[in-house]
Formats: sequence, C-alpha cells, structure tokens
Amino acid sequence: MTEPTGALEGTTLHHLLSDNENKLLDVIDDLRSQGVGKLLGEAGLPQLIVCGDQSSGKSSVLEALTRVRFPTKSSVCTTFPTELRLRREPRSQISCRIKAAASRTVEEKERLARFQASFESAEKFPELITAARECLSTGAKNNANAFFEDVLEVEIVGPQLAPLTIVDLPGLIHYRSSSSGDGDVLLVENMVRRYMAQSNSIILAIVSAHNDINNQIVLRHIKGLVSDGDRTLGIITKPDELPSGSEKEQEYIDHARTNPDKFRYGWHVVRNRSYAEQTCSFEDRDTKEREFFEESNWSSLPRREVGLGVNSLREKLSKMLLDHITSSLPSIIQKLDLDLTQSRYALNKLGEARTTTKDQQEYLFDISDSFVELTKDALDGRYHRRSFFGNPFSPEGLEKRLRANIRNLNDKFATTMLEEGHKWLVVEDSEISVASSDDPKINNVIAKSAFLKDHVDALAYQERAKELPGIANPTLVGSLFRQQCEPWENIASTHLQTVWGAVKDFLELLLSHLTDERTCNQLLIHVINPAMDTRREGLNAKLEELLTPHRDNDPINIDPQFVRKLWSSKEKRAARSAVEVMRKEVTNLDANKSVPSVDEILHKMSLTDPLVGDKYGSHEALECMQAYYETTILLFINNIASLAVEQCLLAGLPKVLASSTIRDMTDEKLELITSESQDTLTERKALTERVDVLQKGLKTIKQIQPGNTSSYFISFFLLTKYQVQEGADERPVPRKKSQVLR
Repeated sequence: MTEPTGALEGTTLHHLLSDNENKLLDVIDDLRSQGVGKLLGEAGLPQLIVCGDQSSGKSSVLEALTRVRFPTKSSVCTTFPTELRLRREPRSQISCRIKAAASRTVEEKERLARFQASFESAEKFPELITAARECLSTGAKNNANAFFEDVLEVEIVGPQLAPLTIVDLPGLIHYRSSSSGDGDVLLVENMVRRYMAQSNSIILAIVSAHNDINNQIVLRHIKGLVSDGDRTLGIITKPDELPSGSEKEQEYIDHARTNPDKFRYGWHVVRNRSYAEQTCSFEDRDTKEREFFEESNWSSLPRREVGLGVNSLREKLSKMLLDHITSSLPSIIQKLDLDLTQSRYALNKLGEARTTTKDQQEYLFDISDSFVELTKDALDGRYHRRSFFGNPFSPEGLEKRLRANIRNLNDKFATTMLEEGHKWLVVEDSEISVASSDDPKINNVIAKSAFLKDHVDALAYQERAKELPGIANPTLVGSLFRQQCEPWENIASTHLQTVWGAVKDFLELLLSHLTDERTCNQLLIHVINPAMDTRREGLNAKLEELLTPHRDNDPINIDPQFVRKLWSSKEKRAARSAVEVMRKEVTNLDANKSVPSVDEILHKMSLTDPLVGDKYGSHEALECMQAYYETTILLFINNIASLAVEQCLLAGLPKVLASSTIRDMTDEKLELITSESQDTLTERKALTERVDVLQKGLKTIKQIQPGNTSSYFISFFLLTKYQVQEGADERPVPRKKSQVLR
C-alpha cells in the first residue's frame, strides 16, 4: 500500500505541536531561515540530529517520525547529511536543494546550486534522495557510494506541520570495504562529531539491537563529546530481531532500564518495519509495533523511564525539544545581542564607503570628533565611556586612563628623585651604620666628617680665592650643589621618555578603537608620529632649559624662608653638640664630682665645635648647600611635571587630530590615509549583511508572546531585556557625525 498524497498532514509531527507553543517553534524556524544559526558558531540553533552506526536503522526511525518515505534498501546507506525542515503552509509540498561544502570548487558549487526539485507527493521522496546522490557523485573520483560533506536541505511544508529541523547523518562505519577507505571513515566520523558538538543539538543516538552494545561506535563518540550524557536520547532499534528470552535480548532490556550511559533523556525502543513490510502503510506499521511491545519481554520496561514505540517517541521529542528551546533561547539571545554590538562596532570603525575626496574627508571628520572627545576625557580623568576605557583592571585599562597613568608616573618620578637624585647622602657620624642598612636603594651614604675632609675640604682647596680663613668661598656652595644634583638629568630624561611613550601608546590604542587597522596605521605614520616627534623635541628642549640654572649657574634663591633653614641647621648642630657633651659628662660622673655648670658645658662645647679649626669654612658651605638642595629639588620635580609634561606634551593633545588638521590635508594625503583595500570592501559587505541578519533575528525573537509556562519564561526574559530598548535593533549604525554643522 502506498501513502496518499496528503500523508504530510496526517498524524505526523503535529504531535510535536501545541497551540501555546507554535510561536516558540516558529521563532526557531524563522531564525534558521534568516541564517542566524551559522552566526552562533559551535552552539547552533536547537535541532534534532539522528546519528548512529551504519545500518542501525536511522532512516527507518526518521521515516516513522516524519511519515515521509526514506530509501531503506540494505544496499543503500545515507552518504550525506540530510536536513529535514518542516514548515507550516497551506499547501503540501516537498522541495530540496543542495548546500555545497566549503571544500567544493566554484564550478562545483555552481553546478550543485542548480540542483532543485519539488514534489507534491511524499511517494517521490526516495526518488529525490536518489537524484541528489547522483548529482553529488557526478565527477567523483570513486564510485557513487562515496560520502559527501554537502548537505541536502529538504523542505517539507503542509498545513499542520510544526516548524522543526531534523538532521539525518551518515552512519558511522565499522569496517572498510573495497568501495570505502580510510578517507571515507574519517570524513563521516568528523562530520558526525561536528554535529554532535553543537551544544544546541539534541542527539538521537540510534543503537541497533542486532549488534553488540559495546561495539556501537556512536556511544563511544557521545562519551567523548558529551561525557555527562546531556542533551542525549538513546533509541534502540530492531528489538524484534533478537530471539525472545535470549541473553542478548535481556542485556538490551537491562541497558535501557539502568541507563548506564547516564543519558539525560534516557532510552526509547522502536520497532522498525521489516523488509516484507516496506509497502505497509504507516498506520499498519504502528499497529504491528504496538502489538509487538504488548506481547514481548520488552513490555516489562517501566514506561516512566523507557519509552516504547514511535507514538510515545513523538510525545517525548515534543517535550525534549520545547524544553531545550526554552533553556537555550536566553543564551542564544545573549550571543546574538553581543554579536550585534560587536558587529556594529566593527562596521562603525570601517565607516561608509569612501570613493570621493568628500567621502574621505567626512570619514576622517567622524574619527576626529571621537578622537577629540575621548582624548579630553582621558586627560580630564573622566572614564565613563566604557566602550573605550573598559575595565580598569584589564591589561590595557591603565594605558587608556591617561591622566591616572601620568599621575602615577609623576609620583614614581618624584620618589626616584628624592631617593636617588643626590650624588651623596651625608649623615652624622653616629648615624652612618643605620643609614647604610635601612634602605639598600640609598646611594653613596657617607659620614659627615669623612665627606668634609675628603670632598668639601679638597674642593675648597682647589677653589680658594680672597676669602679670609674660616670663611667659605661663595662659589664653593655652587660647586658642591652642581656635583650633588648630577643624577637629575638622567632621572628626568628617563621619566619624560616614559611619559612620552605612555601618551603615544594611548593614541595608538585610541585610533585602533576608532578605525580599522589600515587607516589607523596611516594616521599614525602621517599625523600622530610627526606630531609626537615634535612634542618629544619640545620635552628635550624644556628639560635642557630647566637644568641650565642648576647645572651651569651659581645658586640663586630669594625664598624668605631660606635663611630660617640655615639657622635651623645651625641650631640643630649646636643642640647635637650639647647633647653629646652632656652624655659624656653624665657617663663620667661619680660621687666625688659635682654636676658641671652651664659655663663649663659651653666651654667644652667650644673645644669640640667642628667649626674650630675649619680653615676653609667647609661646615658652613655644606650646610648652605644642603639647605639649598632641599629647596631646589622640590622646585625641579614640580617644574618637570608642570612645565615639561603638562605644557610641552599634554597641552593641545586633542588638537593633534582636530578638524583643522584634516581640512589642511591635500587630496593626495587624504587618498593615502583613507583609501580602502579589497579586503576592507569585502569585510564591510559581510558586516552589513551580518548586522542585518542579527537585527532581524532579534526582532523575530521579540515577537514571542506568553502562552504557557515555558514561553512565558522566555517572554519575560525578552521583555525584561528589551523593553527599555524598544526599536533598538532597528537603529542604523551611528555614522556620519561629521555631517552635523561644525
């Protein structure tokens, strides 16, 4: 008996359909039609995939589910993936086309694209499969049974069909034959594993009871890819081929009951049509299956854990699929939403096509506007534009926060100057051991007495003039200071180079954020780098200017507090001398001696005063130099930060790429900077198409309305996410800001 023309509307996959869930399934079908599935990468869209070992009965199960005849001859096997797309339309029809594999040549893709066929009767479907196999085999180096990565896309429409996709995959090969080799085995294995790996695919693992359970290749692959058994349903076929009461029958019954593979959806058992029953109607097939399970040992299986027959399988698949869609859709929405944001950003960086001088100038004006705004924000310490500044703890977070970065570098410079800016660290003799051990970074620690003798006296001897004995030569202070501040030039130069590099790195990051790689590089070469080189020259000139009075001239200080510093130094010296005399007197005091008077203490202080015998006035010169150094180093540190960094490097930085800079460019320079390669043109076209697909996909998802618990959950998720962004997916990519009146 053959199937009637209207078999597509019979008791088929409308079992997977309920009025409350139509919209949910329609959405997935629409998304797939729009090409959203390929944008999800390894996840894909929710679908059912039928996989198993070769001759395991996959096509028979699929035929029973869809009520569409598949070739089931023992000599014929599935040699390519077949995607069955069931859609609801008033008419009934089967149509197909071939989606060529990426490995095909351009000529082969064009040839396969011409293969299209349609039928109004389900009886013709085996002929369609055969015709597709012949088309794929044309020009194949081996025989017509070769395996192919091309996909046969079959669309089955009817008034009562649920939108659904079921994929029939080639069977995994156990043994190589003369017509197949290692290439076919590997091709099929990789193909099946690729479909299995998609996290939104529900795996229908077909296992033939005719073969030993431990030899089923499909189970081994599932264990490797889905080790926890998630999104997997095991289906045992050909149970009637096992002798009733046999050990092997009991082994399969126990396997289905105990579910040792830990499949999330457990196991189901289906009886395939025998060879003699190939012409039977689907109703007769279901009757024979029901009678078999009622009378056989398989009836002992608990129906809650293990399903029997294709009718209960349809019901199980209905719940599985809808639950899977419910759980998958929120993550799909998030991925699409993120992809849309990233694609819009990438498209915005490319800008619109720029073929004329005006287009090129407008494109740079757009970049300039954002460049000026973000540079000002970075200098002012306003980091609220997270699209650029991002996470402060990211690898580039501090580099983009220019003001914070420069302040931190200035602080480090100040610390380095205070710790390492002196040529010598002169300390009191009693403190020499402590100063030497406290901080290993402190350079050239020297006792005061040794420094006076070895350095100050020696220098004074070389620079004597007409001064009276015991009075310091006025030029001695300047000579000592110039030696003491010798490290300043190297420390300051290193700091300015570091800050200059930080600013340049910031500008490179900013341009890479605002435009494509080629335009970014051209702007760096022709605009940014020359401007930064000029600023570096300005920094070097300013450093030379700030060093000159300290390196080449005598000290000048008009600070009213300077004299107070000198007197404070002398008072500290006198106090230390008095304390030292008192300590010695107290130590030597005994019962026969009285406490020394003030005059006696002063007399002894005069005898130990270091100024006594100071022929060159070295003590006075040293104290004067130290007081001057302490005042001057702070002034130098602040001048480097304010006069060099701020005035020579940062002032006017946003204007480096201002509109005026672009208006002054020649046409040749504009062309050089903004011209587009073929790769850029191709990328813009692909991004435009991608944005369009993503916008339509998200708009389609937003059409879901509450119907039952599952769809209500998804609708709530969507409303929560998008109610404040109504129409956001329809907004064009923001460009052409330069068209606003300047």
